[in-house]
Amino acid sequence: MMKRRLYAPSLGAVLALWLSTGTAVAADPIDSNSALSGNGGGCYSPPIVQASPFDQLPAVNPEWAPVVNGQVPFSAPVLVHGMAVDSHVSREDFPAGHVRFDQNTDIALDPADAHLLATGNLAPSNLVGGVPVMELEWETGSYPAWAWAGDGDRIVALGRWIFDCGHPDPIPGHKAGTSIPCLTDSDPPAGLACVGAVFNYRSEMHPPQAVAVIRSGKAARLADTGRAVPVTQADVFVSPDGGGAGDACVVTHKRSVDEIIGAPCFPLGAPLALIPAGGTSPLNSTDFAFDVPLPAVAGGRNPVLRVIPHPTTPVPANLEVTPHLDGANPHYHVTVRMTQPMGRHLPTGFAATLLAGWQQAPASPLVHIRVAFDGVVVNDALKTPLPGLGVPAGWKMEANVNGEWQEVGGLGAVTASSAGQFTATPAAFDMFVPRSGAVTLHADAASGNCVDTMFGQSLLTDLARLGFQLGLECLGAIERDAGSVEVSFAAPKFGVSDVPYEVASSTRAYTLRFRVERVEDAGS
Repeated sequence: MMKRRLYAPSLGAVLALWLSTGTAVAADPIDSNSALSGNGGGCYSPPIVQASPFDQLPAVNPEWAPVVNGQVPFSAPVLVHGMAVDSHVSREDFPAGHVRFDQNTDIALDPADAHLLATGNLAPSNLVGGVPVMELEWETGSYPAWAWAGDGDRIVALGRWIFDCGHPDPIPGHKAGTSIPCLTDSDPPAGLACVGAVFNYRSEMHPPQAVAVIRSGKAARLADTGRAVPVTQADVFVSPDGGGAGDACVVTHKRSVDEIIGAPCFPLGAPLALIPAGGTSPLNSTDFAFDVPLPAVAGGRNPVLRVIPHPTTPVPANLEVTPHLDGANPHYHVTVRMTQPMGRHLPTGFAATLLAGWQQAPASPLVHIRVAFDGVVVNDALKTPLPGLGVPAGWKMEANVNGEWQEVGGLGAVTASSAGQFTATPAAFDMFVPRSGAVTLHADAASGNCVDTMFGQSLLTDLARLGFQLGLECLGAIERDAGSVEVSFAAPKFGVSDVPYEVASSTRAYTLRFRVERVEDAGS
């Protein structure tokens, strides 16, 4: 995850601020200090004085540890519910613990689940819009973009409830009877306890094994033909592939520096979601259930839940759907039956888009809009090499229109010589929009850097390839932010034009060229 430095005068001040904001929490948060190994947890603190880069390694040994029984990597999956308040791809993950960068979703938890937050989640710099959040993180190579949440979407997720050991963000204490700062009893001088240190480890869901993103206010066809109607769209993805954070080798505590930097964990081969605990693997230990509400449509009749599968798993789970149509809030209760064998095999996952709506509904004023990317003009390739180190080719881009994401291809060959050139990035977003609605486009881009060459292998492999000093410099050569594009088009025209738009990114490193078209069909 992206590192954010925190400061708070004391744990008491953190809690006082949290309480003064009026944030409702059903129970006391988990004490982040309980994450420390000295307190029975699975996180290890670097020394307060760091004389060598190796002194930082305890923070990633392991980088993530279960909140419960943290000294072992195995844990039971936990279910959370809430609303996505921010969604983005990280640019600063530690490569030796990842195959690819993480997709991060900040979730404002429902009050009934707020007890899953830790005190570190409540630190002032971690609040999002004044609200404490739990971050859901899943590697982009394991988590398809169609299932990423957009801001404001409801999200239900099942997975590993962990402390983010890699970001302790501590407030130093002092050695007993002295004013000497310290983080743990291990800091000098020996033999004196460390008093008053506060750690701001955050609790996270990292990685999940199941996610349902429930998007209200959508519209779609409930059959292959016919007009579009208002729907609630639920994008559901279940998989044991948790990337590095979901691998037993990666998250097991190592006993020496040699083990930390040289553990042969790649290619990954020990997914925790598939390792039996108590006789059953976490993936198949529990079903995944959530509600999909029907949209509020006056006079709507004949409700239906359409299931559109995504072919991503060898043995897809069975879907059990229970309609609850009486009352003020009609909905479908959906259960992905991960505990139910399919033939002679347990399910290996599930992937589908669900559409809940009314087959007979009064004509809804909808417009079929397509946003099509032509490409980008690279104004600044952001490819400045470090002495002795090359800079890999390529940019990355992720974009969403009205909260639905895609990873945008076509930028893998961007180099320093690409400045001033147009590069095609074919991508298209189709949607039905209420005539009183809007179309909002958001795109993020980054230029690959030396650190991108270090993912999916041990740190020792990289140091052997580059040498110690250059290896450390490569580790610090993070992806460079190319900026974002944010533009919104209101009704009634929604930006529809025969002329392509050209919008410069926030850093002016690129200009995005795209078109907004109206599609004339029976659905609009």
